[in-house]
Amino acid sequence: MVKFDYRCLLQLITFKMSNKLKIIAFALTGIIVFSCTHAPKVKEAIKEPVKIQLKTAEEKSSIPIDTIKDNLVAFIAGMANNLPKGEAASNWSKYAREIDRLFERADTFRFKKMQRWAKGELINDQSIKTVFYPFSGPDILNADIFYPDADQYILIGMEPIGSLPDISKMSPASVKSYLGMINNSLKDVFKRSYFITAKMSSDLRKTQVNGITPLLTLFIKRTGHQIVSIHLVGIDSSGNCQNIDSIKNRSNITTGVRVDFLSPSKNKIQSVLYFRTDLSDKGLEANQGFKTYLSQLPQSYSYLKAASYLMHSDNFKMIRNVIFDKSLTILQDDSGIAYKYFDKSKWNISLYGVYVKPKDEFKYINEPDLKKAYSLAKYRPVPYSLGYNWRTDHSNLLYAIKGKPVTAK
Repeated sequence: MVKFDYRCLLQLITFKMSNKLKIIAFALTGIIVFSCTHAPKVKEAIKEPVKIQLKTAEEKSSIPIDTIKDNLVAFIAGMANNLPKGEAASNWSKYAREIDRLFERADTFRFKKMQRWAKGELINDQSIKTVFYPFSGPDILNADIFYPDADQYILIGMEPIGSLPDISKMSPASVKSYLGMINNSLKDVFKRSYFITAKMSSDLRKTQVNGITPLLTLFIKRTGHQIVSIHLVGIDSSGNCQNIDSIKNRSNITTGVRVDFLSPSKNKIQSVLYFRTDLSDKGLEANQGFKTYLSQLPQSYSYLKAASYLMHSDNFKMIRNVIFDKSLTILQDDSGIAYKYFDKSKWNISLYGVYVKPKDEFKYINEPDLKKAYSLAKYRPVPYSLGYNWRTDHSNLLYAIKGKPVTAK
């Protein structure tokens, strides 16, 4: 508060006024001073609310972003060319437009429909933080669409892990070739909604795109996230997941990659772990460390798509039982776990779409009990194409929720 000098006021008044008025002025000044110094205290006036401009999600976040890798992935994803001059291919803009068209078309005809369907049909239990997606390849894209709020996604496949390229050491012609290979690798997932494992493994071994990491991070970036970190990891013989550099004895480990990423709208770190390993009974028996790792999984949302009907046979009993044991829900097409293996007294099963017996390379698969269940169940459409029946309107989904002993709906 600014102090008021009443003596100055008095001198000013006495200088200008007559002697008679001096007395009056002096008296009045005294009253003013007395009133101001002895007045009862009053409550401070209510202030107007202070308008605070909220920071953006990126400003609020104190989570460090690996800008070098984030910029590199943005370049590979056709989203931004933030690399130093001279390191980008001259045709990057053309490549970016092609990738944009792929995603825009898929977003219109598949992704948005999947998101709407998931919001209306899938339960959202806040206690479940993990999505388990075996036989996935690098397909974090579909898992994120169905379960966008998970803390971690665990993907397992047979494709090599690979790494991001060092664009700075590549010629413009090599960069052009590399981007073309990325484009080719994406064709199956956009056309069919899944990767063809044998074809992809062969393609990755033959090209500069030496594994799933570039594609995995591309999908993460394209779904609106920022790359926090990328680390090679391994499952040791005790079933512990560690950074590969921390494992001294690497003779019998399952290798993988962990990508931590940030969604600015959620302001939290999410993680995807991809492991390359054989999930057959024979493979798991020979890999006790990974078998132990699976036994330690938390309760999860499990997702299965284009899984080659492997868990229909007795050669994949172990992973089938892991899924039953560790899942609160299972979302799958008919290529996942055979319908006959679901204990109907423990699972509440909803069927969607239309079931048609598999053809071509999977024509040996026969599920009369699933066909009968579809004939008795209330029809629920699948408003998008997914899985092996992508060419037709015969997409099907089974959604099972544990702990509700009712028969199929």
